[in-house]
Amino acid sequence: MMPSLVRPDTCVFGRVGLVRLLGLGGSDLSPRRWSIGIGGLTRPPFLAGVAIAALLVFSSCTSTGSGGSTTTSLVPPTTSTSTDSPSTSTTSTSIAVTSTFPPAQDVIDGWSAYWEAWVEVRASDDLDRAPLEAVAAPEVVEGALTLFERQRSSGLGSVETEVVLHPTVIDFEPDRASVEDCVLLSPSFTDTVGVWYQADLTLAERGWVVDAVRIPSGGGCVPQEMADAAIAGYEAYYEVREGFWDPPDPDHPLIREVLAEPQMSFIVGLLEEHEARGVALRGQPTTHPEVIEVRSPTELVILSCLEPNPDYGLYDLDTGERLPDEQPVREGQRDLESAVMVLEDGKWKVFDLQGQVDFTCEFAPTERGLPSV
Repeated sequence: MMPSLVRPDTCVFGRVGLVRLLGLGGSDLSPRRWSIGIGGLTRPPFLAGVAIAALLVFSSCTSTGSGGSTTTSLVPPTTSTSTDSPSTSTTSTSIAVTSTFPPAQDVIDGWSAYWEAWVEVRASDDLDRAPLEAVAAPEVVEGALTLFERQRSSGLGSVETEVVLHPTVIDFEPDRASVEDCVLLSPSFTDTVGVWYQADLTLAERGWVVDAVRIPSGGGCVPQEMADAAIAGYEAYYEVREGFWDPPDPDHPLIREVLAEPQMSFIVGLLEEHEARGVALRGQPTTHPEVIEVRSPTELVILSCLEPNPDYGLYDLDTGERLPDEQPVREGQRDLESAVMVLEDGKWKVFDLQGQVDFTCEFAPTERGLPSV
């Protein structure tokens, strides 16, 4: 049975199989990265580590040409994503449409239908190609089937995958169009959850057909609206922090608005300690955040090279005297901070903060930052 299509105004996640037919193209496109600098505060513990996605390695190439341009369809090597026995389940495709206009909505529908067909064929016992043939060109169908057969020959069988689409129509004409999408896969067939796709579609009698899919960059991606919202949540913590830390108020309602467990309990514990001592933490650094890792549709990692405030430290609330608990900030000092952000109750909140004081780092954007698509 064909999986149902869900098209919410905001991102809703479903259980679907992920198309792995990829083409390598558009390498000259410049990755778009987001960076903002505002005041903030970092937690003292040392940075535990930052996961950096490895580049994709491809094989089994098939090339087709049109109008002097070349599109290379590639099938990536198969890696094991599940040790469970082969099984299938009812699936649905989730889409967060980032920007479109009425004539292009049919293009989005064609892109969505392609993913639905991929899911149906991948889950079928006999790899029936008919659903894909209805929505994709022969080269695309062959590439997908090659991947499915390779997976099954390696013993993987059916693998349930969570996927969220974020399609944007980037080129539109009456009979042809292009789509860009940072597709989130869990589990992924690569080292990155987000995969940056561009696809070409043409209008046929049966509707919009996917002619080619490709990856401008193999280092992963983050959906633009996801990056914007998560960074806004990261900055919101620093914007309201002074409200519950100077003076310390462990019961302040804003704490739950910007923090998630376990970070919330950690901060509340510090606030209780500071309240008992009659001290306040002051001094907002300037942050330079960028998304460096997407772990799932509801979790990602932000890295920020901080410029600490020269006045950062603990102060006695009665006398205003700076206490010796924190080392004075030296001139030109930079601190490195990673923030795990989670989507909770419709808001991106700080789940964990780790940092290293007086650490050599570069302001965003850096090569670690994922392109926002």
